[in-house]
Amino acid sequence: MSETNIDGNTGGVSPARKEPNHLRRAIILWVVLSVIGMVIVVIISPFVLPPGASDLGNTDNSSLTLLTVLAVPVSMFVFVFLLYSLFVFRVKDKPTEDAVPLKPRPSLQIGWMAITGVLCLFLVIYGLFAFYQESSAASTNTLIVKVTAQQWQWTFEYPQSGATSRGSQVIELPVNRPVQFYVTSDDVLHGFAIRALGVRADANPGEVTNTAIVTPTVIGSYAVQCVELCGLFHSYMWEQVKVVSVADFNFWITSQGGRP
Repeated sequence: MSETNIDGNTGGVSPARKEPNHLRRAIILWVVLSVIGMVIVVIISPFVLPPGASDLGNTDNSSLTLLTVLAVPVSMFVFVFLLYSLFVFRVKDKPTEDAVPLKPRPSLQIGWMAITGVLCLFLVIYGLFAFYQESSAASTNTLIVKVTAQQWQWTFEYPQSGATSRGSQVIELPVNRPVQFYVTSDDVLHGFAIRALGVRADANPGEVTNTAIVTPTVIGSYAVQCVELCGLFHSYMWEQVKVVSVADFNFWITSQGGRP
């Protein structure tokens, strides 16, 4: 006569519990968390990134948002599978036998290479397209500004008007007029950056680096910073650039000894 065990089954052996599909679980978690993370990045980006004050500044912000959104599923892939393995497959005692050896599957390898290859190809094409737009932005009436870095201040020259501003803490640019900076250094390596305008260039001793043509579109005050560690007072090497109307800019140029 058969016996009924505590599980309610007849017979002396309980049926084996079915092992869940861990891969499916991990993939579902990865997809859900990736979507949530990408939505959060899109929502908070306008509040985290400084507002752009030029065409290049806006492009910088959109590029940072796009690249961060693409990075979310990549990072979540690592974190989800790592944490899932740590919590689901943890054991209290020291293992007494080796784990099941992993067998590489061509489909996984091809899939992994295809996904990473597509991401890299997209980034290369996106970067080349953005670089082409910046480098081919020909414009008339471009304002040339020569920037010279030295420990620990900036010198700005306006060769078209003959004005020079050295260590004044404030320089001015006209709104809606294309500007190109020619950057160099008198001593060590510096980094010239105006984040709101999307301007960034190395200041190399004895070399001149020209930036992409940028058009300030929003009147306001923005920070000029050195972004390369250049010595003891590197953190104090900053000035202010004011984007002003054309009339105010011409008045300022005259005050600096130049001609409008």
